[in-house]
Amino acid sequence: MSVSAGAPQSYMPDIGVSVVKNVKVGGGGQALIDLSLNESSFGASPKALAASLERSERLHRYPDPASTELRQALGEAYGLNPDQLVCGNGSEELLDVIGRLFARPGDEIVFSERGFMQFPIVARRVGATEVKAPERDLVPDVDGLLDRITNKTKILFLGHPDNPTGRYLPTPELKRLVEAVPPKVLLVIDSAYAEYAMVEDDYTSGHEFVGGRENVVVTRTFSKAFGLAAMRVGWAHSSETVVRYMNRMRGIGNVNALAQETAKAALGDMEHMREVVRMTAEERARLTPLYAALGLTVMPGAANFLLVKFPTGTNHTAQAALAFLAEQRIITRSVDDYGLTDYLRISIGLPEENNAVIERMKQFMV
Repeated sequence: MSVSAGAPQSYMPDIGVSVVKNVKVGGGGQALIDLSLNESSFGASPKALAASLERSERLHRYPDPASTELRQALGEAYGLNPDQLVCGNGSEELLDVIGRLFARPGDEIVFSERGFMQFPIVARRVGATEVKAPERDLVPDVDGLLDRITNKTKILFLGHPDNPTGRYLPTPELKRLVEAVPPKVLLVIDSAYAEYAMVEDDYTSGHEFVGGRENVVVTRTFSKAFGLAAMRVGWAHSSETVVRYMNRMRGIGNVNALAQETAKAALGDMEHMREVVRMTAEERARLTPLYAALGLTVMPGAANFLLVKFPTGTNHTAQAALAFLAEQRIITRSVDDYGLTDYLRISIGLPEENNAVIERMKQFMV
């Protein structure tokens, strides 16, 4: 594993940019229900909100460029060494930093065929070759990923759980992958939805695999279960060597002062986060049979969204439902760009928002 000296290419692909493509959003007095971006509809901790307001009274002061207190708080919350943590402007910035550090034109970046859209975006930005590995029933396949590794492979990205499938590798399979990836390949475990998956007995976010290895990175975010999407705070855990490289590449002051204070306060109210996870799981369990009664299938998953499969060979297609819901001012996510033409991704919202989707789906499926 080596750090690339190649200059990254500036590139913005035409995929995954717009949530609703060529679909008209209805007007009228009904409030817009946006369930397209996997945000937490349950909101942030009151303690986090208070910290944001308090820090806003000192906007003339720069943020700590090293996010020192936030890293210390993360270390205390998760039992990690703060010197092995780096914070970013969302975890997507850190994925981008990893790409620019470790890959360049001619190198290969491996990920599952329906892996998080940021993975191919990173590859294209740095001019690396995208290598997609087959999945099994929408679950990343360890053997498929390992089979795609060549002497040109520099990074292997794993969504855990992945987006848009919501699936993850059980702990024994993740361990098998970690142990089989060659040391020269950087394994990035993107655990953005880890808080939601922690309720599953066979899930681990992957932090235990960092110790003693120079080629494992675990990325996390405050945008999901902590409800801080507007603040854009992500973090990564790796060896001190990799973290040192990442600190050289990331932007100076990349995590603004409000974001640092808000995220730190959120870590001081883990009970709020756990309650959000509980309510989200409760809504998933409630909604699954309601969709089934309409002839739709909610795929198994462990995140704050539903991947809903529509029947084939009928007029009740996913794209038609996307357009119908948009006319009713309900925004969901097409996953055509992942090759999932019969599916929609629908964030789990507040109960009343979810009920509105069900009622509109009843009208659509008639």
